[in-house]
Amino acid sequence: MNLQEIYNDLKQVKSTPAVSLFIPTHRTFPDNEQDSIALKNAISDLEKRLLDNFTKREIEPLLNSINQELTNHDHNYNLDTLAIFATNDGTKVFKFPFKTPTQTTIDESFALRDLVREMNSSVQYYILVASRTNARLFEIFNDQLVYEFDHKESLQNSNFPLENTTLYTTNSADRANSITEENYLKEFLNRVDKSVQEVYKKNPLPLFVVGNTQTISSYQQICDNPSIIVGTVTNSANLDAEARFIIEETQSAVNVYKDSLGQEALNEISKTKNDNLLMEDLSDIYRASTEGRIDTLFIRKGYVQAAHVDKDLHVTLESDGFANSTTDDIVNDILEVVLQNRGLVKFIESDYFPERSNLLAKLRY
Repeated sequence: MNLQEIYNDLKQVKSTPAVSLFIPTHRTFPDNEQDSIALKNAISDLEKRLLDNFTKREIEPLLNSINQELTNHDHNYNLDTLAIFATNDGTKVFKFPFKTPTQTTIDESFALRDLVREMNSSVQYYILVASRTNARLFEIFNDQLVYEFDHKESLQNSNFPLENTTLYTTNSADRANSITEENYLKEFLNRVDKSVQEVYKKNPLPLFVVGNTQTISSYQQICDNPSIIVGTVTNSANLDAEARFIIEETQSAVNVYKDSLGQEALNEISKTKNDNLLMEDLSDIYRASTEGRIDTLFIRKGYVQAAHVDKDLHVTLESDGFANSTTDDIVNDILEVVLQNRGLVKFIESDYFPERSNLLAKLRY
């Protein structure tokens, strides 16, 4: 699931009305039995709200489009949030691997704040499980499975899972020869890597490789793009285990990777300060974002701040005693503008964020 691509497509849409529905869902039975009721209630509520401002004839194409798109929706395959984005020109439905509150928004553009924050603050990656006999590939969001790649799923268009058919076409003498065996393994892993690279081209995410020491070493040698490998796991109890067990075994390596990202960000903040390009005052950061001067925005994970912005673009925090907020989250306001101006956004764990700070910015000039 390429969240950046989804965001880029949705943010281009301007229409009246533009409807955004976010409905929390459940991955497993029996909890997912309540999802169909929640969806029905959300659409019923949407129709009532639309009729407050539009005629039935005006909203009929939109509602028909939503219902048509959901005709074959199977709640047995829900993730954590069902997101529906609809205009009179069509509807797009996504199963997001993160929780959002129930939300119905009717506007002239889609409500994308939850998507933007999750897209930039979470860790999304692939896990390749490889052995001498087969290979599987998973896409993970934080510590949750998005899906296991399967050639039977047309949307994924994947060759996985892959089986090493060479094992059944070579004689026992060849398999007993260690050099020949290593060559056969690399031949298989080369085929695996071709499929990995095809997936990576469509959605470039970091890769963790799970397998024994020999297999991982061989894969690293033949990999066309070894820089995408950010971690390895050689102590898996069972390479044929369900995805949830593999994900659990990978978390130590994922945490090491996350720590490295935090340290890199801390080093970048330090260098930016030495170069006199670091901005720390919230009002200054807000103004710089509107001027397109921010190269990178650094946000402490979990930081949400209601605030009031006056005509001079001065920001007063609600926590400072100013209750007349003009925005429920100034962080998201700045974040969206920075992204629109092709800046970068980095969410950093509290352990790596400078003390007494929640939001920092690296200026372009």
